[in-house]
Amino acid sequence: METTGIRNFAIVSQSGSGKTSLAEAMLFAAKAVKKPGRVDDGTSVLDFEPEEIKRKITISTAFYLMNWKKCSLFLMDTPGEDNFLHESMMALRVADSCLFVADAVDPVKPQTRKIWSMVSETSAPVIMFVNKMDRERADFNKTLDALRDALGLRLVPVTLPIGSQEDFKGIVDLIQMKAFEFSEDGKKTVVDIPSSMADEVEEQRSNLIEYAAESDEELLEKFLEGEDLSPEEIVSGLRQGIMDGGFVPVVCGSALNQIGASTVLDHIVQFMPSPVEKGAVSGENPETGDEVVMEPDPDAPFSALVFKTLTDPYAGRLSIMRIYSGKLMPDGTLLNSSKQEKEKYGQVFFLKGKGQEAAKEALPGSIVAIAKLKVTQTGDTLCDPANPVKYPFVEFPNPVITYTLKPKSRGDEEKITNALARLREEDPTIKVSRNAETNELLISGQGQIHIDATIEKMKRKFGVTVDLTTPKIAYRETIKAPKKGVVYRHKKQTGGAGQFAEVHFDITPLPRGEGFEFEEALVGMNVPRNFVPAVEKGIQEALQSGPLAGYPVTDVKIRFYDGKSHEVDSSEMAFKIASIQCFKKGVLEAKPTLLEPIVKITVTVPDDSVGDIIGDLNSRRGKVMGMEPGDGVQTVTAMVPLAEVQKYVLDLNAMTAGQGTFTVEPSHYEEVPPNLTEKIVAAAQQKEEK
Repeated sequence: METTGIRNFAIVSQSGSGKTSLAEAMLFAAKAVKKPGRVDDGTSVLDFEPEEIKRKITISTAFYLMNWKKCSLFLMDTPGEDNFLHESMMALRVADSCLFVADAVDPVKPQTRKIWSMVSETSAPVIMFVNKMDRERADFNKTLDALRDALGLRLVPVTLPIGSQEDFKGIVDLIQMKAFEFSEDGKKTVVDIPSSMADEVEEQRSNLIEYAAESDEELLEKFLEGEDLSPEEIVSGLRQGIMDGGFVPVVCGSALNQIGASTVLDHIVQFMPSPVEKGAVSGENPETGDEVVMEPDPDAPFSALVFKTLTDPYAGRLSIMRIYSGKLMPDGTLLNSSKQEKEKYGQVFFLKGKGQEAAKEALPGSIVAIAKLKVTQTGDTLCDPANPVKYPFVEFPNPVITYTLKPKSRGDEEKITNALARLREEDPTIKVSRNAETNELLISGQGQIHIDATIEKMKRKFGVTVDLTTPKIAYRETIKAPKKGVVYRHKKQTGGAGQFAEVHFDITPLPRGEGFEFEEALVGMNVPRNFVPAVEKGIQEALQSGPLAGYPVTDVKIRFYDGKSHEVDSSEMAFKIASIQCFKKGVLEAKPTLLEPIVKITVTVPDDSVGDIIGDLNSRRGKVMGMEPGDGVQTVTAMVPLAEVQKYVLDLNAMTAGQGTFTVEPSHYEEVPPNLTEKIVAAAQQKEEK
């Protein structure tokens, strides 16, 4: 293996475009597998997790090292389902190039723009494969027009389809000017270019040469003077244009029928950059913050970015990394510069689906795995201890849906916590937290499928089963009016020493968000000062469960100004009990009400969905704060009660055909409308009676 012969690339597309089927066809064409797996049959080499087989979608990025024409190709098959796009983000972070798969029947799907936006942010060169040319309603030219309009791309066909739909049987290679037909096992036969295609082939060939010429001044001058470009010059010009991002070459085919897979492999080798051509990468010195430039040279100091982690209850943690510089050999010590700790490691592996192959050495550009590193996590940099460098990683999207986790078996909560900690190593977008006010264990994720697949994985890998319920809303109680002179006497006489304490409070509302204030304003000696801490402690305890519906009380001030005591029967406990009861009495007499959490929600949707979104937010008691136009989209900001948007992602997907996105962040508390307050209080009282 030579660094100049390495290609690593991520395959991306919207779910359902046939991305994994194309990857399987490529593996078969490269003789990496004996027969192509099929997603629908559950025999895919790349979608091998039970959760993927069940849903027939890619959930976790899969990896495969294959060889093609003396080059080593590191393939990364990423998810296209919206719930798992963070996996695609991680793969694109380390990929030198990208293979974008489009559906010839339905090229611009709801998430196409989002996927392309992720690709374009990387500035990686791209090849596009128009798949499913054998399907009913497949149309190559219409597909290209739709993608040009939707994504603003300069698409340049390098192959043309022979036939279409059920008559699709091969391709014309515009670079070689040869036509190929394919058998069911993927073998291609050279045939004559159909005479009916002569004009189209000539036109597209001229177009191709023009694109090749514009990438190089010498070629452009030659082209403008009417001279013919040699095949080598055409390839050189195209390669330069593709590498510069000037245009995207397009190949067509049918992954399931093995048409076009070998052509894609040819073009990946021919047009996509090696790590050497991709060039040096920049990081920073973790101690000084200075820029560090690392060359893709096997003799340079070692550095790699861990961009994915797999966990197994038996095999342990598997850290998957992309090498940027230096050479990695088995058995050694590396510095985790993100954590400033050294890591000893043993074997190094190349990944082949769910299989692994021991690597004697790994060069820049390689995707490799190391098992059982102690502290290393996704996003960490590993490097030569003598030459520290730290690489930036991706920012993950915020969770969009949250559930409460309830163990099905008593005593399983610790198992759940441990299992989720292991799963979070594998998927950093899973958030696990405990709500201090409701005491619920919460799990948050990127969508319903994301949560469901995580729960299934937890059961399969760690033997823990849970129920999912909608989280309780952390309501709070407060008062709307002051109440002066609230008096409560606690007196108990049951033989022996009695209990006596009397407290006088003024209770006053505070501005929203002020919390709680206690003022000791005693005059005279009716209450000994040593009982004041007990009074304050009693109030603090009473604040935790209000008298209206049992929710914490906030934004109140208590002024303790008088009381009575007994020299024998008064005690700290008596004053504590008196203060609790006086507080509850005062709250109920001061126009108590409920407060609910309000969140700031920012929704980005296509222009034609804005009206529906605003109407829907208003129906959820939301207040639209503003709108900001974008490129074909609008961003709406609103304040909405949390209770109204707990499963907003499901409704938003339904309203926008999956094209809407949103973020939520806590904002403040506001008073609950009276009609809803009555329902919430009644429900709390009913629960207490049970």
